[in-house]
Amino acid sequence: MAALQHVRPHAREHFSIVEMAYVLLTAGIFSAWQQQALNIKPRYFAWFIVVVAVPLISLGADALAHMLLDHVNAHALGLSALALTLVSAMFHWHVMENGALLIGEGSRPLLSDFKQMPGLLSSFVTSPVRWLRNLSPANPIEETDFEAAA
Repeated sequence: MAALQHVRPHAREHFSIVEMAYVLLTAGIFSAWQQQALNIKPRYFAWFIVVVAVPLISLGADALAHMLLDHVNAHALGLSALALTLVSAMFHWHVMENGALLIGEGSRPLLSDFKQMPGLLSSFVTSPVRWLRNLSPANPIEETDFEAAA
């Protein structure tokens, strides 16, 4: 919204309507592609598809829709949208890897998934620390340190 503050209110409203329509029409498709990618081997390739490829395709199509339908100079949105999209996709990967927000076989009730969200968010935020800890066994951090932080 800050990137569009210099734009006329009518243009901002149009931009918002295009964005809402795009998300409503495509979110299920891109999410299905991400869930299907969980079955791809090797895991790093599945991660690349879920966290990089699908979000960049989605963001690119979104940008194309705005270029065609909006006449707004929204270049400032590009980098922030890219950063937020990639972090969101990493969280989506983390959630799906832990069995939440999946549909079809092996899925759980949505309320059960929502109840898991605080723990999943905590484990997502602390995962870089755990990853670094695994790289450096010389200075181990106790698991209770993470529990105290959560």
